[in-house]
Amino acid sequence: MTSFKRKTGMAVGLVAAFVGGGLASGLMVVPPATSQTTTSVTPKMQAPPEARALSRAFAGTAKALAPSVVRVDVETKAPQAQGPRGRQRQMPDDVPDFFRHFFEFGPEGMPSPGPAHGTGSGVVIDMKGFILTNSHVVKGAEKVTVTFHDGKEFDGEVVGRDEETDVAVVRLKKPPGNLVAARIGDSDKLEVGEFVLAVGSPLGMDQTVTAGIVSSKGKTGNRMRMSGNRVRQYIQTDAMINPGNSGGPLSNLDGEVVGINTLINTGPGGAYGFAIPINQARRVAQALIKDGKMRYAFLGVKVADLDKLQEQERNQLGKGLPARAAVVEVVTPGGPAQKAGVRPKDIVTKIDGQAIEGASDVVSYISDQPIGTQVTLSYVREGRPGQVKVTLGELPSAEEEAKVASVEDGRVGIGVQSLTPEIAEALGLPANTKGAVVTEVVPGSRADKAGLQPEDTILKINRKDVTSSESAVELFKANPKGRHLLQVRRGNTSRFVTLPPAN
Repeated sequence: MTSFKRKTGMAVGLVAAFVGGGLASGLMVVPPATSQTTTSVTPKMQAPPEARALSRAFAGTAKALAPSVVRVDVETKAPQAQGPRGRQRQMPDDVPDFFRHFFEFGPEGMPSPGPAHGTGSGVVIDMKGFILTNSHVVKGAEKVTVTFHDGKEFDGEVVGRDEETDVAVVRLKKPPGNLVAARIGDSDKLEVGEFVLAVGSPLGMDQTVTAGIVSSKGKTGNRMRMSGNRVRQYIQTDAMINPGNSGGPLSNLDGEVVGINTLINTGPGGAYGFAIPINQARRVAQALIKDGKMRYAFLGVKVADLDKLQEQERNQLGKGLPARAAVVEVVTPGGPAQKAGVRPKDIVTKIDGQAIEGASDVVSYISDQPIGTQVTLSYVREGRPGQVKVTLGELPSAEEEAKVASVEDGRVGIGVQSLTPEIAEALGLPANTKGAVVTEVVPGSRADKAGLQPEDTILKINRKDVTSSESAVELFKANPKGRHLLQVRRGNTSRFVTLPPAN
């Protein structure tokens, strides 16, 4: 027993010496081990009831929208890229800058094998499998794949696209029976400062949600250009919107879709997202589902903001001009406005008694009118006021309005329209004159370099008669990149114009 105690005491002394570092102060008492270990943690906070309610509103809205929001993957024809020897990179037309990096390119700028790929978002709008998205998301799509939040994929097809508003509709080829359509709100009732959620598949990821407020609402114009020429109102939000969010919904906290996310604007002041108000997007979608296209009333003028003109340009228009109005820059040959007597440099101050403060007001008012409606334009011409009644036509399709002579890399750079007796008389030509009238000249194109202008009438190409816009295009196609000799009528004179060869 004594021996045991002695050994135990020696062991304690050794531990004391080891722990105490050999200090002469004596033994260091080691506290006995306990069954519980004390851990320091941050204090539990009590969130205010208002914050909890707001958090639940965000979470509930995101959960409610999840089954209706989809990712839209598209395949297009493989684009050409910038190669090591400086070959020009080409992308699908009208693809916004923020969307272009979604098109895949291989090393050194060479295009990846196979089709190009793009990603966007969309929202289910009915039980039949129709999905609302942006036109630029599905432009040129040869294959459309729709992915839901649960990972299930379905084949889709483009029902219709409207580039004027950047709205498109995709339909599921075999829609499932458990589709959930999003609840559609009223964008006119949306208020600045109201909380909103942006839902979609940014950067090709799975469904994500960002939150913010409505930063601004207003009319589009020169300072605010949306992705469609006929988007007349916009919703601005500071909810984070990234590439791939295009076509996804912007929702209020009632779970109602109030806009379609379409544009990102990044600058020194930060990044803001823009959405097409759902009231306009829904009207376009209904037309696309019914007819496959959106039909617009057509006035037949190109207008600009009067207050944006330089002082010298304003002085040329006469005296006593209003502070704000729309000035006519171009009148479409044979169009409704020209038939009614509207001229370039006319200053449009009112339509049907409604004040016009700029070009966007003209587009907005005319777009809301049924085709065939007669409207009254009040204008100022050379300082004198006047009025004219115009019967609105139907906006021609891109193919009908201007058959642009473009063949592979040999773009001529003009839009042409067949010369009708009405157009011929408007241009001061005999009614039986045959030819193609120039409606558009692309800046920097071969036609622009040759000095061609809108309202020029092409009578011959390479000494062969031009009888219509179709025959003009065919004559250009015969040698798309070569030099062409054109006989052109401008006003009362006829001249020859040499179109340079393509570079």
